[in-house]
Amino acid sequence: MMTKCSLLALLTGLSQILATGASEPRGAQKPEAEAGWLTAAEAQKDFDFLRRVLEEAHPGLYRYVEKAEMDHVFDSQRAKLDRPIKRVDFMLTTLETVAAIRCGHTSIRPDEELAGQMESARKFPFRVRIEGERLLVLFNDTPNDETIRPGSEILEINGHKVSDLIRRFWPLESGDGDIETGKRLHIENAFALYYWAGVGPTNRFLILARDPEGKTLTATLDGVTDGERKKNQNPANAAVQAVVRKINWSSENEALRFMKDPDVAEVRLRYFVGDKFPQWIEDTFKSLRDKGTKTLILDLRGNGGGEDGYGAKVVSCLTDKPFRYFSQINIKVLSPSFKEQSDWDGGFEAKLRGGTIPDAKVGYRVTPELHPCLSEQAPGRFPFLGKVIVLINGGTFSTAADVCAVLHHLKRAQFVGEETGGGYYGNNSGPMPMVTLPASHLALRLPMYEYWNEVPGYDGKRRGTIPDYVVEIKTADLLKGVDATLDLALKLAAEGALRKRSAASR
Repeated sequence: MMTKCSLLALLTGLSQILATGASEPRGAQKPEAEAGWLTAAEAQKDFDFLRRVLEEAHPGLYRYVEKAEMDHVFDSQRAKLDRPIKRVDFMLTTLETVAAIRCGHTSIRPDEELAGQMESARKFPFRVRIEGERLLVLFNDTPNDETIRPGSEILEINGHKVSDLIRRFWPLESGDGDIETGKRLHIENAFALYYWAGVGPTNRFLILARDPEGKTLTATLDGVTDGERKKNQNPANAAVQAVVRKINWSSENEALRFMKDPDVAEVRLRYFVGDKFPQWIEDTFKSLRDKGTKTLILDLRGNGGGEDGYGAKVVSCLTDKPFRYFSQINIKVLSPSFKEQSDWDGGFEAKLRGGTIPDAKVGYRVTPELHPCLSEQAPGRFPFLGKVIVLINGGTFSTAADVCAVLHHLKRAQFVGEETGGGYYGNNSGPMPMVTLPASHLALRLPMYEYWNEVPGYDGKRRGTIPDYVVEIKTADLLKGVDATLDLALKLAAEGALRKRSAASR
């Protein structure tokens, strides 16, 4: 099976370690030999290699961007590399370049040294949520300073207006097509790292804020390391921590609970991964059938993806008819020129040669023999045919977004929440080798497959699955323990049951 997963959807995911913002000038140029810097020649060589790899092998390079536009991005970004540059600033240049592709699976990783600097650096001491151009505190990660509490709005950081910072960071974040929900979520999760890399390292933060009652607050606070953040015990967070535990309700990857036993069940899937996943799904849907459950709430919020076959299996459990999951999977090259500079799997290359057919338009097309999800899919053994309500948000990505798109196409569910972070028509992922740039040692995470879901007729070809019922999550509601998305789903379930009872009584 092929695994598709957004690392940014994980709270400790790779892109949070990497995610950075645009850089301000960092003073006079340093000697080229100084550690942490690249010469102009080194930066240009790395950038040219990055471009060559993308043009050679990225299957969706022009999926959302015309070639002329992408060529302009490459040329304009390279033009910046005419002098020595800090390695972290070079990373920002590559991040902005890669983000222009509009592919949420394509990313840049720092080398071990730069990643270590990021982890140990003292960074912005709050975890936050973005509402429009507002930045709201979710967790105060200082050891014991309670001046700025969860729910407060950050107005300025060291003199930088929050709205300016968000606009600065936005072009650095990769996302599918024109979808904004996923980009916003990822910037929230990695805001401290964006600030560290984009604005510059600092150990102290002068913060101007406003509390929920409208009172202006100021505080000068020390930054915190990643290790300190994980161990945080600030009493200011006690209430929000209790709320998070309530809303999450289970730490398991797969979880089932009955909101109204046996009529309304909720299944939460964090990722489509794990050896026990197929059997758990099978057992769960058998249980729903045996109990006579009427409504299923499927919670895919924050689900960053996983195995294609697991996604298809979940869809199969929600229909009693055969269906198609993928219509086409394309790959540009079977034996890339950069194999020696990457962790390319030679064994998989042999499978590619036996499981693809040439196609003049795309390079090669994957066959059902190599990827079974290209075949017609049979319905599950215990299909649930009652009302299905799917909870989605910007963290619903990759395989999870594929599941939503196919269920939407089959008209098997209502969707509540935010637009999915993954594209409706598919994505670029599959095998994703890490390709190392020679001088900077940054690594490009390169998707090799261009997936197309079998979902014709949808208008939003640059968008995700749009919910039938949009729910705007407010930090103020979260702090009160309100899960507005789930609450609306339960209301819809109750309305459906009421209509059925009314119809039966006539």
